Parts: sequence; C-alpha cells; structure tokens
Amino acid sequence: MTRFTLPERGVVLGVASLVLKEDATIDGALAVVRAAVEGGVVAIDTARAYATVDDDAAGERIAQTARALSPGLPIITKAGQFRLGRAAWDVDGSPERIRADAIRSREVLGAPPSLLLLHRADRVDDLDASVRELAALRDDGIVEAIGLSNATVEMLEAARAITTLDAVENRFAFGLDRAAEYRHCVDAGIPFLAYAPFGGLRSGPLATHIPRVASLAMRRGVSVHRAALAAMFDAMPGAWPVVGSTRAESVLDSIAAADLVVDDELRRAFADDLRARSVGL
Repeated sequence: MTRFTLPERGVVLGVASLVLKEDATIDGALAVVRAAVEGGVVAIDTARAYATVDDDAAGERIAQTARALSPGLPIITKAGQFRLGRAAWDVDGSPERIRADAIRSREVLGAPPSLLLLHRADRVDDLDASVRELAALRDDGIVEAIGLSNATVEMLEAARAITTLDAVENRFAFGLDRAAEYRHCVDAGIPFLAYAPFGGLRSGPLATHIPRVASLAMRRGVSVHRAALAAMFDAMPGAWPVVGSTRAESVLDSIAAADLVVDDELRRAFADDLRARSVGL
C-alpha cells in the first residue's frame, strides 16, 4: 500500500520555474506559493536540482514557505540531479549521492520529505542500486515515501520487483505524451504525478494541441487550461497535474479546475483531441 496520498482531485504546484526562469525573483515566487496555498493546492513539488548558483536549496526553501503557511502540506522533492553552474546540471544516482541529497532535503525542509523521487531514472546506470537506497531511506525514516521520476514502464517494473513505489512523476503533456506509464501506475495502485500538462515553453500554445477543448472552453468563457485539467480529473483517476505557474492568477485558475463540472461534450472533446494525436488514454 502506498504511503503517499493526496485528495481525490487537485493540483500540485511545481516550483521549478519559480527558481530557474531568467526573471524569477524570491518575492514573485513567494506570492505564487502564498496564492497556491490559500487557493487549496494539494502539494508542492520541488527538487535538489531546482537550485541557483548561490543556493543549492533554493527550490526547497520556497517549498518550505508553503509548509510554514499550511503545516502538513505534502512536500515532494527529488534526488540525484544537481546544478553545476549557471546553465549546467548533472545526474548522479549512486546510493551515496541519493542519501546525501535526502539528508540535505530533510535539513532544509525541517522534516522528512513527504515523498522523495529519483529525479532522472532514465539517466541512471544502476537503477537497482538507486531503488534499494530509496527503500533504505524510507525504512530509516529519513523520508516518508519514495518513487521514481522520468521512468519508463520497464523501469517501473524493475523497481517494483525490488520494493513498493509510493508514487511516480512523469511528464504528461495534453496531446503530446502517451499514457503508458499512467496506465501502469493506475493498474498498480500507484499515484501518478503528471508534470508539464500544458506542454512547457517549447511546445507551443496549449490550444494547438487540444483544439476541440480550446474551442469549447472559449464558448463557455473559461480558460483552455482550466477546461483541460477538469477533463483530466474526469478521465484520469489516480493522476494529479503538476503545474509550473509563475503568476498567482494562473495557479488559481488551475486549482479551480477541480470544481469545474465535466459534461459529455467536454469529455468527448478531450478524448477526441488526444485520439487525434495518437496519444489517447
């Protein structure tokens, strides 16, 4: 049984852009985090890699401000990837690095992380060793729960042969990414955290990926982002979107998707958009 649970539907705020975007400021980040907590975000997602050249724990410090505003709010962080310089990162999935990262995360957060993920499972040479160390960290109480990020179905199967995974976080952009890992997690009863649901900066406008949903949203006077997230909640039980909002208004719009009623027309539009791009659920 997973040790990581979230409400049935809700949005996770990812803080990567609040740290790594060129024009990011601490005041701006705190304003978004405050709005997210007050609006009802269900968790905060950060990582050791979300660092500045001056602060190796910038992203986790931002996450900790959310926990200070709402004690008990789940904090997700990731180990095994780290910043080398202004525009360089590296991956180290060794047991030694993962343990050191986990201990540093616990120190910065002031408590064991709610969930520790191996950040780049797809770039780790010895996945078995990494997973065994994650399990040991959970057993030792240094973290509450463990999982993988950026993992294929084959990697998930290999990891699950070693220990129980409490959650998985993979990219799932509407109209762009296939759902094989999501389906695997649903079948296994593992919470699936879907990052970059809107595609990210390099993928083009969301409306071009899901045009039927975009058209319907426009007619109904809601954002395509809110409509798409609402449709996701309806179509993908056991999945939670991780949104990288950099404005208070946008994170509140995403959070509001949990309360948007999904009817058959929106349900069909979402399914048809995904099917048209050969990425159906």
